[in-house]
Amino acid sequence: MKVLFLKEVAGSAKAGDVKEVSPGYARNYLLPQKLAMVADDRAVEQIRQREASAIRRAEKALAEAKEVALKIKRLTVTIYVKTGEGGRLFGSVTNADIAQQLKREAGIDIDKRKIGVDSAIKSLGSHDVSVQLHADVTETLKVVVAAQ
Repeated sequence: MKVLFLKEVAGSAKAGDVKEVSPGYARNYLLPQKLAMVADDRAVEQIRQREASAIRRAEKALAEAKEVALKIKRLTVTIYVKTGEGGRLFGSVTNADIAQQLKREAGIDIDKRKIGVDSAIKSLGSHDVSVQLHADVTETLKVVVAAQ
């Protein structure tokens, strides 16, 4: 019996493979566990179309991330904070503060968890933080902390 594997089965196949298996194995294990489905032409074509659309979505997301990376590369975000004696900050500048200011200044909406601050920013001046826009795209953002 020819089946199309929906999930990886150890020792048998990976997801998306079409293989010939014994009818008992397919009927008693693969089909009830929803690990595979009977491979007719329509089902195989449907899976191929899903894979193609997933690839197109991934390429589009990568292109958008590269476009945003170019904007971030040229951008400098300025954050104004309250300071005490000697220019010491009350608290610190967090990745949430940076994300909020980035959205306010440039209109770029980035999740705060994608902004990597190496150590807490507790001093005035210029700091570099990394922004992960995609699994393959990471850019450095220049953040200037100034007294209010």
